[in-house]
Amino acid sequence: MSDPSVTITLDLFTVSLLLAGLLFGFALVLARRKYAFLRRASPSFDLKKLLVLSAGTACFLRILSFVGVVALDIANVRAHYSLKPASSSRSEGQQSIDRNQSFYDSSMAVLFDLPNAIVISTYVLLTLVWAECYLLSLFHTESSVRWRKRWLRWYTVFNCCLYSTQLILYILIFAGGLKSKQIVVVRSIVSVAMAGINLSAVFLVLVMYVYLSVSFSGYPYRSQSSRESLRKITGVTAFWSVGRIVWGVAMLFIYRHDVDLLRPTGSGWSPVVLFLLLVLCEIAPIIVLMDYSFMTIFNFAEQATQQLSSLATGRHVLTADGLDGGISGEDEELLPSGGEQNALAEPLLEQPAT
Repeated sequence: MSDPSVTITLDLFTVSLLLAGLLFGFALVLARRKYAFLRRASPSFDLKKLLVLSAGTACFLRILSFVGVVALDIANVRAHYSLKPASSSRSEGQQSIDRNQSFYDSSMAVLFDLPNAIVISTYVLLTLVWAECYLLSLFHTESSVRWRKRWLRWYTVFNCCLYSTQLILYILIFAGGLKSKQIVVVRSIVSVAMAGINLSAVFLVLVMYVYLSVSFSGYPYRSQSSRESLRKITGVTAFWSVGRIVWGVAMLFIYRHDVDLLRPTGSGWSPVVLFLLLVLCEIAPIIVLMDYSFMTIFNFAEQATQQLSSLATGRHVLTADGLDGGISGEDEELLPSGGEQNALAEPLLEQPAT
């Protein structure tokens, strides 16, 4: 008597995770190429390299997360386990579940939520790169090094608080006991906490934007090209901000309406909504960062230095909007020649010989 063959079916939830994993793999390849380009261009480690490395790590963790969730999903089918939906807590109350089911529920929740923190950290790091470009685009008397050290100090504090909160919540998930209601409650706390952290990060970025705009409102731009480049980077940062807001609001909506994204069956169109959220809030922002604004961010400091050198040598004209593009051929004919420039540089009155 032969054993019946095991049939594994791919539901909409699994397919959506696989498709999202492929897109994250494409973004990871982009991040790897950009990081290799930065290493060849400069051996020093700066914010731009840290930003690309952080985005690539977020993609890598998302892929591992989806692989782990799909593997547990397939194992769950073979073992005849099922992830308890959030609505079951209302009818089951304090019903006990076995240890394997408890570990399965906790592992699914942690694997799915694991990359959220580094995505938020990447978003905050992008705003620091934007702030650095903002200072480089202006003529000002402040020390850029002092501002950069201050930002890195606050970024370190933010990361410590972020990852500490994530670690504590994950410990509570696994140590929540063997009651189904306790596990669902902790998972709900994790969803609400991550949604709140997303919205709080956007609020902090908005506060920093207003503060820098007010503090440096009287300083002119170095050139029109610097202004346009900064506008491009600002657009990418705004796109990331919209993505974080949409993700945070969506997680609050999912919590409010008791939608369980981790249920492999019976979830209707929620896997499609999850796939669209991943594309809009994470995949598209990372691809836009790596492809649309990468060279602008990479060349920003070099262009700002060249423009400052051009001003020092008299090759640019300072206008109300910053430096004009440069001295044209017609204007160059009106400039004095080298001998005349030396004559103009000499004092008008000869000093009497003593």
